[in-house]
Parts: sequence; C-alpha cells; structure tokens
Amino acid sequence: MKLKKINADKLIIIIVFAAMLAACSKMDSTYIDFIKKGSITYVGTPDSLKAHSDKNRLKIIWTLSDPSTTKAKLYWNNKNDSLIVDIAPKTDTVSVWLTDLREGSYSFDLIMYDKDNNRSVTSNLIGRVYGDNYINTLLARPVKTAILINGKVDVTWGAADSTVIATELTYTDENEKSHTIMVPVDSGVTRLDNYTLAGHETFQYRTLYVPDSLSIDTFYSNVQTVKVTGPAIEYERNGWMAGTEDYDIPSGRVPQNTLDNKTNTIWHMDKTHGYPHVVTIDMKAENLVNGFTYIQRTPLDGAAKLVEIQVSSNNINWKSLGAYTFENLGTKQYLELLEPASFRYFRMIVKSDYKNGTATAIAELGAYKR
Repeated sequence: MKLKKINADKLIIIIVFAAMLAACSKMDSTYIDFIKKGSITYVGTPDSLKAHSDKNRLKIIWTLSDPSTTKAKLYWNNKNDSLIVDIAPKTDTVSVWLTDLREGSYSFDLIMYDKDNNRSVTSNLIGRVYGDNYINTLLARPVKTAILINGKVDVTWGAADSTVIATELTYTDENEKSHTIMVPVDSGVTRLDNYTLAGHETFQYRTLYVPDSLSIDTFYSNVQTVKVTGPAIEYERNGWMAGTEDYDIPSGRVPQNTLDNKTNTIWHMDKTHGYPHVVTIDMKAENLVNGFTYIQRTPLDGAAKLVEIQVSSNNINWKSLGAYTFENLGTKQYLELLEPASFRYFRMIVKSDYKNGTATAIAELGAYKR
C-alpha cells in the first residue's frame, strides 16, 4: 500500500484534537456520574435571624424565605446541644426559647429542611445570656444631693451608665401616701413634693438597665436608701483667719478678703508663679461640714476652675477630700462634699482657671452644715 505523506503541521493538529476529545470524554464521564441521581435541591436560608438576650435564656427569631421549609435544626455548644423545630405550613416567623442557659456568649448554627429532607446552607449567629454575675455589677445611678427646702426635696443625680434606661424612686409624703416616680435617664434633678423629715428621713431607689439593643428583659440594680438633708446652714465666719502664704503682694489683695462678706474685695493669687495657688482657712473650731460656699470674682474674668480641698484638725496632718470644679458663675455657689467631714482647718488648692491663665481671684469662701 502506498502511504500518503502528511506534513508536520497537520500531524500536530491531529494529535492535539485527539487529546481534547479524550479529555472531554473523561469530563463527561465524571459529570454524568455526579448528576445521574438528579440535581441537588437547597432550601432557602432564614431572613432576619436574631438572638434576643435575657436572664439565663435566649429567644431566637427568624423569618422564612422558603415556603417549602418544614423543620429547622438548631445547634450550640459545639453541636453538643441541639433542638429540632417543626414548622407548620404558611408560617412566616419562627421564634424559639432556649431556657436554663448558663451566663455567657453562645454560637448557634441553624439549618432549614423541607419535607424531602433537603437542607439549607448553615446560618450562624451569636447570642448573649445574662445572669447573676452581670446583675451583681450593676450600680445604682449616683445621687449627688437630696435637699429639703420648704416641703420639697430636690434630688440631684450624677451621670448614668450608657445602658441605663431609667431610675425608679419611691418615697412617702407628709400624708403617708406612697409615690413611685420613674426618672428619665437624661433628667438631672427630680423634685419630691409634700415631703417631711418627720418619720421619713429617707427614700429608696433602683436603676433600670437594658444591656444591649436585643435584650428582652430589664435588669435592676440593688435598692439604695438615701438620707434627705435639710437646707444649708452657713457657719458664721467671725474670727476666722486666712493664711498669707499665697497672694498678690503689690496689690495687697490678701486671702482674708474672702472672709469679709464683701464681694468687691478679693483674694488675688500670686502673679509671680503659676498654679497651684493655696489659701488656708482656720475656722477656730472643729465643725461638721457638709460643703463649702464660694463666690467668684465679678465681673467674671478667668474664674477659678479646678480646686482640690484638703482638711485638718491640727494644721499638721492633712487629708484630701478630692478635686472639685467651681462653676463659672458670679452668684454664691454651694459645693456639696461627697461625705460630711469634721475639721478645723481647710485648704483650697486652686489648680486652674477658665482662661488657662497662671493666677486668678476669689471673692468669698465659707462652709456650711445641713
């Protein structure tokens, strides 16, 4: 037989084409094996999946995206715990309570199924369970003062935590009628009407918390009891003496000017150095003090701002009562101590002013009891 001559280019094309046919044949074989039992059917995943926190329990809610769903499986604790939820026809929203859970965070896996046991892709979510450990950390909103004047008590509140929603206050009035007031979180002062100290020197309150936006329950701090105090009674300053350790010598504006009942005479601090500036007051007797009065120099011009208060009974051993902020106001102000204290001497250590200067002035200083 006489063979036809095939050039090299044609031979290469034939070989490549044959290889492609062989590869396609193998792929078809694999694909046919894969689909010979029919295509895979997936059930739709849930919508709006949320875990609502509560005390020692959780409520998991979702909406159905696939009407063919007939049940769901929920797993948690690394799939050591699970729950099967049967879903009735025409159901739109599903909610499940998980109770008797220990406090802490949980990771959940949720899978949907139809009547033929086809499943959805796994959905994941995180939930938080609250309990006694969380409750024990809750602090009642602080009460700064509770002062009775003319049958009315003004309760002044400190700042509230960001998860506080309200404070519940209960008191009994002069007619023995009990009142419960819900104090909004943004309220700075609450007034209690028809109040008397006769038999009712205190009131009670607790603070309400919602720890997160998905929390169902409201949590409460422990109930606190607050003693109501009367109006400020200022100590007479006759005979009080102020030290001369810090003042503007050229102008002669000495610290004793803060005790003369004249707002047009002032103690001006030493201009030759910056803060702190100190004045020491001797009350000549040991007094129980609930707070201090002060009047800034007027017109206001860089009024005193941050002031540390120290007290002593012997002018040797001193105790700090903390730092306080003077108001940038020209009228008499009442600075309530966190706790009443007994002492003879007190120091005002001025650390800054409202103009970020190096020295300033104060017109009057005093002390009061309640």
